[in-house]
Formats: sequence, C-alpha cells, structure tokens
Amino acid sequence: MAFVNDSMECPEGTESIPRLYPLTPKSLSPPLRPRASSSLEQGDQQATFKRWRPSFHLQPAEGWMNDPCAPGYDPATGLYHVSFQWNPQDNEWGDIAWGHATSPDLVLWNIDQQPSLLPDKPYDHLGVFTGCLHTTKDASPLTYFYTSVNSLPIHHTLPYQHGCESLSIATSSDKGHTWVKHPSNPIIPGAPSDVKVTGWRDPFVSRWPSLSRVLDKNIDNLYGIISGGIVDKTPTTFIYSICPSDLTKWEYLGPLVDVGLNMRPSRWSGDLGRNWEVTNFLTLHDSLDASMTRDFLIMGTEGCIEKEEADEVSYGVPKRPARCQLWMAGSLKAVEGTGSVGKRPIMEYSFGGHLDHGCYYAANSFFDPVTQSHIIWGWITEDDLGDTLRRQQGWSGMLSLPRRIQLTTIPRVTRAWNSDITLITSVEATPDGLGTYTLRTLTSVPDPRVVDSLRGQPGVKVLRVPRGPLFPKAIDIASCHMKSKTWELSCRIKVAKNCRKTGLRIGHNDDFSKETVLYFEPMKETFTIERPSFGHSLSDDSNTWQQQINSAPETAAHTIFTTLDHATGDPETEPLEVRIWRDNSVLEVFVNGRTAITTRTYAGDDTFGVRLFAEDEEAIPDMLGSEEDCTILEHATIWGGIGLP
Repeated sequence: MAFVNDSMECPEGTESIPRLYPLTPKSLSPPLRPRASSSLEQGDQQATFKRWRPSFHLQPAEGWMNDPCAPGYDPATGLYHVSFQWNPQDNEWGDIAWGHATSPDLVLWNIDQQPSLLPDKPYDHLGVFTGCLHTTKDASPLTYFYTSVNSLPIHHTLPYQHGCESLSIATSSDKGHTWVKHPSNPIIPGAPSDVKVTGWRDPFVSRWPSLSRVLDKNIDNLYGIISGGIVDKTPTTFIYSICPSDLTKWEYLGPLVDVGLNMRPSRWSGDLGRNWEVTNFLTLHDSLDASMTRDFLIMGTEGCIEKEEADEVSYGVPKRPARCQLWMAGSLKAVEGTGSVGKRPIMEYSFGGHLDHGCYYAANSFFDPVTQSHIIWGWITEDDLGDTLRRQQGWSGMLSLPRRIQLTTIPRVTRAWNSDITLITSVEATPDGLGTYTLRTLTSVPDPRVVDSLRGQPGVKVLRVPRGPLFPKAIDIASCHMKSKTWELSCRIKVAKNCRKTGLRIGHNDDFSKETVLYFEPMKETFTIERPSFGHSLSDDSNTWQQQINSAPETAAHTIFTTLDHATGDPETEPLEVRIWRDNSVLEVFVNGRTAITTRTYAGDDTFGVRLFAEDEEAIPDMLGSEEDCTILEHATIWGGIGLP
C-alpha cells in the first residue's frame, strides 16, 4: 500500500515484527553480563545490554572491540575472514587480542568464542595491534602480519620509544582455526632507526603492480606499508619491498608520502593530520573505462585540528578524538634511494576526500577475487557515549557493513550546484575538449550481497512511495514498516533550483518533537544529520543523559552535478539519492554514493514515522506551470524489519 502526503494508520494485520537472529559465536558462551554499577538489577542489566546493541553488524559476544584486522578471502576454503582488536575480558580498551570470524558470503558469520591471537609473548605482551591477512592460490599457510607491542602508552603526541611497536607474523595451516607465531618474531624490531617517528604500526601487504612498474620490478612483487608519521614534518606510511618466497624478509624503501602537517586542501578533502593509522594502498579501475586506473591510499588521520563546537553544553560531554577517515589519490614516482636502495617510491597528492564523515575509523580492505572488487570494513565507535553508560551496557564497538569501493566516473559535467568544479578537491576534474569535464572520485556502498540478504528475509515489509511534490506539504510515511529498529530506506529527490533544504525527518515520537533529521542544503553544498538528544536525568547518577551522550550534528560537504544529456545535449541535474540503513542505534547513510556518514542515534529508540520534506522559495505547486520550480520526490522505498536468517 502506498502512503502519500497524509499520515495513515498501519493496515490491520501488518504490525507483526519478524524475529531477528543476532550473530553468534561457534559455541555459544553465556550472555554478556554488563559491567554495571551495583544499583542495576539483573533485569535492568539485560535491558541496558540490549538497548543500543545492533543485530546485523558484526561484533563479538562480549567486551571491547575496535579496528578491523586481516580481512580477506581464502580460495582454498571459499571462506571470507575478518579479525578485529578485542578485549574479551572487559569493555575497556586494553589487553588487546584478536577476535576472528569466517563467512561463506559476507552475510552469515561464525565468530570464534576465543581469540585467535593473544598477547602472550615478550614482544607482544602489551597488545596484538592491527594488521593484515596474506593468502595465496596454492596450499601455503594463511599468514597474519600484525603489530606486536611491548611498551605503552603509545600516542603521536608522546615521545616515541623505539621498539615499542614491532612487526610480527603468525601462520595457520588448518584453514584459520589455529595460529602459530613465527619463531623469528619480531621480524622487524621497530621503526627505521634514522627516522624520528610519531608512530609505526598497522602493516598492510599486497601486490601493487603500478608501483612495480615504476620501480622496474616483477609485477608479482609484494609490498608492505606501515603507518605513522615523522615528527614535526608529515604523517606518512613507510614502504617496504617483501620477498615473495620468504615473507620474513622486508627491505625498507623509505617514507611514501610527504604532505606536511595538517594539510587540508579544502572543505571537500578533510585534514590529513599529523599521524596515520591503518593505511591501505590499492589501484582502482575507472568505472567507465577499465583501461584507466588511479592509485589510492586509504588512511585514518590522527592529530587533526579540532572543530569548534557552537554549543558544547547542548551536545554533551563526550568528545570524539581529533581524527578523520580519509582517502587520497596520487601519482607514483621513483627517485634515487640511499644506501643499498637503488630506487625508492614517492606518492604525490592529487585529490582526496572522506571515506566516511562520522564515527567510522580504522578502515581496512582487501581485494575480493569472487566479485573482482575491493571490500572495506570500518570500526563504528562508541565515542559519543559517556563512560558510565558505555560500562553499563557491557560492550563497545562493532564493524560497519562491508562496503565495495570503486573509482566512479561522471562524464560531460558542466557544473556543480554552487562551487567551481575545479575547486572541489575530492574529485579529479579533467576537461574533455567539449566544454565539459570528466569527473572521477572514490565511492563506497554496502556490498550488494549483504543488502539483498537483509532485504530477503521472511517477514520483511516493503513499502514503495510514489512520485509527488515535497513542498508546501511533506509526504508522511506511516511507521508500521519501521518499528523493528532495523530498516533500510532509499529515496530519490529531484531538487528544484529554488530549494533551500530537502531531506527527511525520522520521528521518534508521535508529534515528531524528537526526531533525527537528514537534509541537503543546495546553496551551502552541505549534507547534515541532526540527532535527537536526551533531556531527563539518570536515576542513579547526578549527570543527565544529555551530558552523557554527544548528539552534535554530523555534517559533510556534498554537491550534485549537472551534466549534458548524451542524446539531446540538454543540461540535466542529477537527483539527490539517499540510502539509509538503521540497525538499532546505528545509522549508515550514503548520499549519491559519494558521501558516507556513519553515526549513532542513542536517543532514537523508536520510529513513529518518516516525513520527506522540502523548503522551496516561493514555490506553490498547484499554481505553477512547471515542475522545475518544485522539489519532487521521484520515489522512495522502505524495507522494514530487515535482518539476518
């Protein structure tokens, strides 16, 4: 049934909510017991545990988790692997081990009950930090490369103790069930001795054919990068050449990039910070011309210049760390090396942007031979939740939905909505000789296999909303399809030239006085998510909920482009396309595939409806002779009660 303009009650018999089955470990452990204050009774503890916990985002049964580690595909078993930093004993950071999970399809995961790597050796007794997985086509063991830690604290603002972080290897000869640490560990005892570093961790290993060509090396050569920075100079990643027949042999080539401190090309590209973490390198093929490629780094940037909050009191006490999840495209070149290094590579910055603008960090990727695409995960943080509430809920963090990343091309672009195209530094704008531009940029969307599975479960309710004007009256959608706290929404909006603002409101009570609002402001070229906040006090704490939860708005630079129609040569402005996945307290939002924002809505327990709206200047649809002066919903679809089998 379609619902247009007016609010309507749910049809009789459509209120049933399908049962959702959470991710479970191979052998079930007791339910997680929240590390709560003594004032919480048993029933309250379980309610607190479940209140904000997602159902289809990957996370362990208990404890703290952060960075995704060692994602990959094993062709020998047909299984996908992903690990993650994990403290199974507590929901505080510390005693970091690796959790591990496998899946045949990226949808259904078996999560090991016990860690796959423990901090149990002198060289890693204070932490098994982030790393990667190396697989081969033959029957060779699976190989982990990881950061082994023997001294803490480590932070880019502190003096660095050489050798506190080292590089180690673990292998598995039984399909990833058990892992054995290499007897030569650590294979590299620490950062280069002649460089004063801010950090040196998070190895990433892969072939990089375009770099091999630059260095005149065999196309199958392996390279490793370790993230960090050089004190008072630049964040960077340190690059090594690896012997394919002996993975313990790494030759240091030098720092790969020198972008300076806190480089910020424009509002479109983010702050490249002072220290990098979990850097990945990859080459992506043009979406329209497979013969054309661009080389990318994807990196977590620490030490970014902090934003000034307009009203810190209203947004809450918890503050996110000053960091971003970014990417950059660059050109690879060879320069003369020093010592025994004949040539060393450098990568010069070309263009770049945000992989995600919200509470998403430490992204880690791999090339999937099944789909011939690059898959990436990020850590969805609990940074907006105060320590008291986080400890009470008894768990912290999860992995994002796995996303496919690609190099997207938009041909025959005449203009952005407001900005000069050549000043938008998150795209490569190449004049095509026809008076228009070819634009290229990195984009990401949830993997279609996961999307199809979430939508395809019995009991999922689908609502399709037909075309209609959004001004002066919004289109209201009844809440019966969205009360499960797990839903997907996709909408496509044709934005009028005189539009000030358009988007959607997610109502968390009957009168929409508590709501999450997602909207695009064309002239400001900004997409915003305004999150609801709490206003009542905790019964066992003098702090208010509002002081314990950061509900500051999420903002992202975003524009829509006008192109020339291939058939007619007429200008055509792309619609605003918004896709949202809600999993209880988690929202993953994608706008035109180019802008991603992951956020948490702790105060948005229920959904009472959705209101699609626009604010157009002097636009009265029934008095206008042309639709050009009115913002139009072209279509919207909601999948309510999505989940896993």
